[in-house]
Amino acid sequence: MLAFWHEYNLAAAIAAHRLRRHQYHVSFSTRTFRGQVMSTMLAALDSGSVQLPAEGERSEAARLSLELARIGRDGASPVVSPDGPAGPYRRAKPGALIVAREAGAPLQPWAVAVRPPWRMRSRWDRHIVPLPFCRLRVEEASPITVGPRQRLRPLLTELQAALDAAAERADARMA
Repeated sequence: MLAFWHEYNLAAAIAAHRLRRHQYHVSFSTRTFRGQVMSTMLAALDSGSVQLPAEGERSEAARLSLELARIGRDGASPVVSPDGPAGPYRRAKPGALIVAREAGAPLQPWAVAVRPPWRMRSRWDRHIVPLPFCRLRVEEASPITVGPRQRLRPLLTELQAALDAAAERADARMA
């Protein structure tokens, strides 16, 4: 199971397709136009998506997290952006840990640096758009294993630190 900051969605989808071609990746997607574009791109990369509910429907969001975990137990590789879908920027929330716990899969923190970088600075996530012929660099942190009844708060701190460190390494090694 992959976890990376929301800003990496496009670049990470491309990197996962290239580096983990043997895996079928499934990610959450919003019901917005951008979400539809992302779902279409994921389908073109032989990946899938589970549409998130409208904002404020917590019970539906919990059900979809369990659905993504079920898909993971069935052999797919779930992909979650811990700060998505609407931020705050680079602040991990427990959704990725919940999916990992329910799927019984280790959580692999990723970061993707892009050169040349093109950022959508007006978006909350400062989304990175990989331009044609750009270079990508993927950095991984150590996988995080979530036990069946393990408390998530301590792991949330570990996930935050792992994602931050991987992002810092990716940027430093790409410079």
